[in-house]
Order: sequence, then structure tokens, then C-alpha cells
Amino acid sequence: MEIKEKLNKAIIKRQSNIELLAQRKQRLEEIKTETEEVLKSLSVCQEVAKEVQSQLSVKIETITNLGLETLFGDEYSFKLEYVTARGKTEVEFNLYDKMGNQIDPMVQSGGGLVDAMTLCLRIAVYNISHVNNTIVFDEAMKFLSKGFREKAAELIHTLSERLGLQIIEVTHIPEFMENSDKQFVIKKINKVSEVV
Repeated sequence: MEIKEKLNKAIIKRQSNIELLAQRKQRLEEIKTETEEVLKSLSVCQEVAKEVQSQLSVKIETITNLGLETLFGDEYSFKLEYVTARGKTEVEFNLYDKMGNQIDPMVQSGGGLVDAMTLCLRIAVYNISHVNNTIVFDEAMKFLSKGFREKAAELIHTLSERLGLQIIEVTHIPEFMENSDKQFVIKKINKVSEVV
């Protein structure tokens, strides 16, 4: 009796294992199908992301390169480059000289180039964000050499008109004040700022 009982238990266990194996094979097939669907969806998302990145790059690069060209001629060009790091897409802001060499504006140029780039980048990003049409700058391009200030003032005015932005700038730079549509003089009177 003992052998027959052990045999029956072994048969039942074998049958149970066969059923379990069949269930796991079926689940494995379901997982494979789900994985294929997820990978297809991921591929579509990546393609959409590339298209969006491309469109954003064109807008940002166009505005920034317009500013650089207006101020410095063909000395510099700006390019956004996307890289994958740590499983995420990151963007690098790259500046090139006219020979095509990548340069670090913080090390290889004066503060005026950095001021011009950051102003144009801020305008470009603000423009694509569609928050509203008013942007405020405080002493933008204060490190720009005097020889470039008139062109910079014209650039700000041109970008304002082309992009439909109202730019309010706090400045002491005469060239910027002369090229503005309206000017307000603010003075401190009895420790209170007032428009005079």
C-alpha cells in the first residue's frame, strides 16, 4: 500500500507540475507579447521626442544664432546637441568658432559673448514656452563691449517685434535706452522708488 500511495502522490505532483509549467509557459508568452507592445510604444515615444527636440532646437538655435551673427558676424555659431546619459536624454549647449572648433565661452571669451548668448537663449526659451508676451531683463548684456551695444539694442528691438514680445529692461546703458519704444526714469525719493 505504501508504494501505491507514493506512486499516486508522485503522479498527482507530476500532473500539478505539468499544469504549472503550462501556466508559466502561457504567462511567458503573454509577457513576451506585452514586452513587444511596450517596445513598440517606446519606439513611437522616442520618435515623437526626437521630432519635438528637432523643432525646439531649430527655434532656439535660430534665435541664438541670429543674435550672435548680428553682434559678432560669422565669428560664432551655436548648436544644441542631444546626448543620452544615465538613461535620459540631455541637451548640451555648444558654441563653435568660425573654424568649427567647439569653445567654452566662459573660458575663451569675454563676458559680452556670454551675456549675448544668455539673453538670446532666454528670449528663445521664453518664446517657445508661450507663458505670456512680456519678459523682464535687469541689466542684460552689461558686460558687452561699448562697440557692440548699439547692435545689441537693435537686436533686442528686432527680436521683440519679430516674436511679438514686450521686453522690459532695467538698464543704465544709453544705447539700450535710445532704442526703446518707451522709457521710464525711476528714482529713489525718501527711500521709495518712484517713476519721475
